[in-house]
Amino acid sequence: MHHPLGHAGDGDRNLVRLLRAWACASTVLVLAACWGTPRPDDAAIARDYQQHHSQVEVTAEGTVVRVLADSGGPAGAHERFVVRLDAFSVTVLIDHNLSLGRRVPVQVGDRVIVHGEYIWNAQGGLIHFTHHDPQGTHEGGFIEDGGRTYD
Repeated sequence: MHHPLGHAGDGDRNLVRLLRAWACASTVLVLAACWGTPRPDDAAIARDYQQHHSQVEVTAEGTVVRVLADSGGPAGAHERFVVRLDAFSVTVLIDHNLSLGRRVPVQVGDRVIVHGEYIWNAQGGLIHFTHHDPQGTHEGGFIEDGGRTYD
């Protein structure tokens, strides 16, 4: 059978392979940029608070305004501290499970970034699941403090 464009030579095949590889690599880079480290979005958290949303994955950036005593419970000890969001007058309680994540040495005045699940309450809400999830039921969370990431 005669192909209207003639027979593809080895050079043409190599060019096609190269173009396919470039397209795949470009796609991976674009997806990595889209799905990289979550960026803080305090405005979304303020909306979640105003609209009483819960069980929402969020990333917050703010200042530690209070460090509380650890709490205990069936899921183990939890480190707790309160963060005031940068652009809003909303404060959120950070509830970090010490059975699954390392203690974060936060102090009042530290600027932190926190990623986890937001739960609404009248005091501003709380963010938990700020650690990896060994069960794979939640997106992995983290806390950044002083240039270090705790997950």
